[in-house]
Amino acid sequence: MNVDRTIRVINAMKPKGLRPIVLALTSAQIVFWLYLFVYIGARANPKGDGMEWVAIAPATLILGVFVLPPLTMAWNRQALRVAAALAVVGAALNLAFFLEIAREFAESAAR
Repeated sequence: MNVDRTIRVINAMKPKGLRPIVLALTSAQIVFWLYLFVYIGARANPKGDGMEWVAIAPATLILGVFVLPPLTMAWNRQALRVAAALAVVGAALNLAFFLEIAREFAESAAR
């Protein structure tokens, strides 16, 4: 009887509206990661050394550390608050990263 009550209390503490938010935020970041390939490919110097593509490495690191774990946590309905925190950090890092890449391409286009 106590185990059943404990399970009901734990389930009541889980934020029900957080799962779709985390799933949407992580899905948007995966789409951003895929768009990054298109963005870099469209702006890379065709006669250059290809160093523009190095930006994919930190983007993949952000994806692996701050996007895929929260996606799995939200999918399995586990640790939703931790998943939300990681997803928000990942979104902030992706935004800062994209702004830096856009600035780099703007500087190289101005030369």
